[in-house]
Order: sequence, then structure tokens, then C-alpha cells
Amino acid sequence: MDDAAKAAKRKEIEEKLAEARKKEEQKATFFGEHRGITCDGCGVVPIVGFRYRCQKCPNHDTCEVCYERWDGGKGSVANGHAQQELSLDPAAHDFVVHKAGGFKPMVKTQGATQKSEKKLKPNDPCHCGSGKKLKKCCGGAA
Repeated sequence: MDDAAKAAKRKEIEEKLAEARKKEEQKATFFGEHRGITCDGCGVVPIVGFRYRCQKCPNHDTCEVCYERWDGGKGSVANGHAQQELSLDPAAHDFVVHKAGGFKPMVKTQGATQKSEKKLKPNDPCHCGSGKKLKKCCGGAA
């Protein structure tokens, strides 16, 4: 394998990895308690975990269990909540992970942490570079 082919393969792998990381970070922001939302499949309220909303139906939300039962259109769709008329044909739905008002996250997302500067004490050398102690230089004015 020549260098150009190796570089192209490496770039392809890096792009796939970046996309996978982005999806995982996005999913972490959608995991939580969806207050006031009822699963149309099994009737559980509130939905805890991931909430999936159908893009084809006007108001169709499901929990993780019912989403897994749907299996990307190969499984089944239930209407245990029975508050609205839903198609029971799995191919008639297109679910995406969703959150809205009343959402309470359960996963703390960690951003880049910044190291805080060490707090100077009165007997430390002054930050101005005078060589004096802080309390006798710039710190004495405060």
C-alpha cells in the first residue's frame, strides 16, 4: 500500500471516529427524565432515559424499550397509551432522539476544564516582578 492510499484510509477512519464521538456526545445530552411526556407505546410517564419522537406523526413519542421493539422498522409498534390513533405498521414511522421543555438531564456533560491560577498569598513574591513580597508591594494597596 503506497503512502497516498494509507493517508486516505487514515483520513477515512478519523472521520468515522469523529462522527461516532459526536453521536455519543449528542446522545448523552438527550439522556434524562422527560417530565410530562407519556410513551405512546407502553403508557409509561414520565419517560426516563432516551425519548424518541416520530418525524412522520404529529405527536408520537416512545421510550427506549418501545423504540427497541420498533427495531428500525423491522419490529412492532404498540399503542398502549391509546390516546391517539397511531399506525401499527413499523414502516410508517421514523423515530429520532428528542428532548424538549421539561427535560431534566441525568448525564453531566464535561467540557474542557481550565486550570485555575494559583491564588497568591501575602508572603509570596509579587506578580509584578519587583522581587518584593506581595503584601509589601501590589497586594498592600488592596
